[in-house]
Amino acid sequence: MGVIDKATGEKLEVVIERLKPKDFKIIKKDKERFDKFDWNQYKGREVYKLRRKDDETILGLMCLTDHADVDTNAIEIELLEVSDDNIGESKKIDGIGGCLIAFACRESFKRGHDGCVFLVPKTYLVDHYPEKYGFTHVPVKSPSRPEGFMVLYDETAQNLIQKYL
Repeated sequence: MGVIDKATGEKLEVVIERLKPKDFKIIKKDKERFDKFDWNQYKGREVYKLRRKDDETILGLMCLTDHADVDTNAIEIELLEVSDDNIGESKKIDGIGGCLIAFACRESFKRGHDGCVFLVPKTYLVDHYPEKYGFTHVPVKSPSRPEGFMVLYDETAQNLIQKYL
């Protein structure tokens, strides 16, 4: 599993692992890199970090929710954040979000959800997720989902796993 150093084009090995209690303190102090969400609200939840294999610096975070009920039967990416220095045209490392989403897809297959993964996008990302990762936008709106939701199914999920993991 790897990401790409934008300056050199080099593939960097990364790992995705459960967030440890000490990591929440690190994230809270690192407001320059992770400033969009209050990750402390997710203590005790299924939160993962992506970091370089040879470095403890956290590059991305993701909270998953396993919906095993018959009506949903999917993994939800409840929250996903890439460090500020790795977003946009000036990012240093590319592929962080893709690795995290592919990890969620792999977990979906492992847990018997056939690769089904969904998320509720922020307004400005509604076009980004289909273009970059192949999500399908389902514009069914509700108070908790003003933009609807985005979903990945088995074949697209498998493609992301192949590409990023």
